[in-house]
Amino acid sequence: MSVYTKITEDELSKHLLGYSIGKAISLTGISDGIENTNYLLKTNQNEFIFTIFENIKKEDVGQYLDFMNHLSGKGLVCPNVLKSNNGELSVIINGKPSAIIEKLSGKSIIDTNPNICILIGDLLAEFHNFGSDFKRNIKNSRDISWCVQSYDKLAEVITDDQLKLIEKAINIQKEFLTQNLPMGTIHADLFRDNVLFDKNKISGMIDFYYSCHGFLIYDLAVVVNDWCTALDGTLVNEKYIKLISAYTNKRSVQNLEKKYWHHALVSAALRFYLSRLLDLHFPKIGEMTHIKDPLIFENILKDRINTSYQI
Repeated sequence: MSVYTKITEDELSKHLLGYSIGKAISLTGISDGIENTNYLLKTNQNEFIFTIFENIKKEDVGQYLDFMNHLSGKGLVCPNVLKSNNGELSVIINGKPSAIIEKLSGKSIIDTNPNICILIGDLLAEFHNFGSDFKRNIKNSRDISWCVQSYDKLAEVITDDQLKLIEKAINIQKEFLTQNLPMGTIHADLFRDNVLFDKNKISGMIDFYYSCHGFLIYDLAVVVNDWCTALDGTLVNEKYIKLISAYTNKRSVQNLEKKYWHHALVSAALRFYLSRLLDLHFPKIGEMTHIKDPLIFENILKDRINTSYQI
């Protein structure tokens, strides 16, 4: 959620003629995140999030926006995507697809605690249950092919130790992907900056642009790796137990999922280690950008490879 595409007042005014949300008062860039251009849009009617998709084709954007409205329609704390006057969820601006999205109350948090982890475990299980009947099969843009391609791209700019770590993790992920595990539409990026809190309650689940058809247990691993991890990369046991317990209260985890839990944790850590290395060594050019430290996920990946955590 950086700012790569600038929009002039005239461009914005013309764009908003295609919607029934009033006239623009202000447009302010949002710097959190690294993939899309995001603005806070204020009109004389309300406030919205105005997103411009930098690397996603219009035909692909629609599936993410459809998924958001599917969840919102079921009552999940997910923002609704506004339709244009022509009934479109996505409209081209400056040659790129864009969307105007409901702005939810609340803010993301930095520090977690066991009570928050209970809320997140409950939210993720509810999300998996609500998304189980979503009909579209969204392709994973960060699949094993992407991991291998990322490894090849990074080979000349990272250390031999880092390359060996990635090689080991890729082999673990390849074995993981051969298993017949429960699947569904997953979020795949439910980090702390993608959950909003208002008065100690979850008010929003956001940023579905890595959602895809994948293993449910992988999605749980992504969440655990962020919400339950200490500064040294290890899991905080109390947070971990609370989150897993809350999740399994709403969705039963199969024995085969438990068997390959280690693989899920490693695969989830690998994905974000690679993306952070790529952002560090091959940064995008933007007016406002936010690059995250890959060392955090290097420590997490080492811990997940060398430690056996149980569900």
